[in-house]
Amino acid sequence: MTRYGYVRVSTHKQTTEHQINDLIKEGIAPEHIISETISGATSWQFRPELRKLCRKMQTDDTLTVVKLDRLGRNALDVLGFIDNQKKKGISIRILNLGIDTSGAGGKLFLLLLAGFAEFERNIIRERIMSGLETARLKGTKLGRKPTLSEQDIALAKSYKLRGLSSREVGQIMNISKMTAWRAMNAQ
Repeated sequence: MTRYGYVRVSTHKQTTEHQINDLIKEGIAPEHIISETISGATSWQFRPELRKLCRKMQTDDTLTVVKLDRLGRNALDVLGFIDNQKKKGISIRILNLGIDTSGAGGKLFLLLLAGFAEFERNIIRERIMSGLETARLKGTKLGRKPTLSEQDIALAKSYKLRGLSSREVGQIMNISKMTAWRAMNAQ
């Protein structure tokens, strides 16, 4: 059972000294403290030092951070990280909140974090839906732009009337068979 520490700052102008000192006071050996300079908005999956540490840790190890936001600023991402570590038998300690995911209080915290993550997902979804509706009302066409122009679609339909197959139309127009079929059968 090894105790590890993770410290993170967003820019090179910031210092990790305070975080490292707090982890050492907690009894974490300096050689087990991993430091990284990367934005908190970056998913844990794209943080090279944190990923290396995750591969190194084993069942019954503990990862300690000074504050929750050192793990990330997105509740969904943090919950995913904690859940990933929990599945591997690794507990997470968050010093400023007094949370240890191996205990009952830590499990309650995970449930609350999951609730906040779901709330965050729903808010994001509502914003997206609202934005799409606003775009529709303004007359913006949503989705992928058509591959063929109206003239090309009319040409494909005329080939269909002549009895050509979608494969033949595709070869003539230098498009895929499926694109030709859609154009030939467009309403």
